[in-house]
Amino acid sequence: MEPALFWALLLTGLAGVSAFSGAVLAHLDEAAGGWLSVKWKNGIIAFGGGALIGAVGLLLVPHGLETQPLWLAALTFLAGGGVAMLVDRALQRSGTPASQLVALNLDFIPEAIVVGAVISQDFPLAIFLTAVMTAQNLPEGFNAYREVRKSHAGFIRAHILQLMSLCVLVGPAAAYMGYLAFSFDDAALGTLMTFFGGGILYLVFEDIAPEAKEPGDWSPAMGAVIGFMVALVGSGLTS
Repeated sequence: MEPALFWALLLTGLAGVSAFSGAVLAHLDEAAGGWLSVKWKNGIIAFGGGALIGAVGLLLVPHGLETQPLWLAALTFLAGGGVAMLVDRALQRSGTPASQLVALNLDFIPEAIVVGAVISQDFPLAIFLTAVMTAQNLPEGFNAYREVRKSHAGFIRAHILQLMSLCVLVGPAAAYMGYLAFSFDDAALGTLMTFFGGGILYLVFEDIAPEAKEPGDWSPAMGAVIGFMVALVGSGLTS
């Protein structure tokens, strides 16, 4: 195995362990009768939402604007938000408690792909991206566990942890794909980044900031995607 690929798999595997660790923390909190205060729990949730928005604004969208035409970046960003909306509504109708898991992987997968794509060309950047993923995966794993338990209390806790443990494999698999299929200046990678960016932003406003909307109303979250797209176009036209 080439050293660069080994490091890509190791780094993204560690980021996956962070997501699993967040789920374990939520499990321990529940098992102990809620030793974490509401303020701490809300802080963890808010941190995860902020990290997701940061990933969109600082990594996914800027890279997308560098490697594809402005019109295509706007279109793929909007399409990502639309697809996330359709998936989220389908999950709600089916009663599947997985929207936070979807949000986690919409963020984790493209960033892991980027790590695989840049590891050979810019190792410090890969380290930085891993640090970002590790920081945001912990609260996202915490949120995902709590969401599943809240919306589907009959789901066995051990099964949730088993499901979350798959994150340890998801990251390296995405990094391997990025290593083989993309380079950092690849337009296809940029398109993928803006698509996932739109999906992440939708889910942040739909699931992580539910106080911004009425129950069952998807329009504010989709409005946030459209608003960010307008800012995206403005940034592209003035840069």
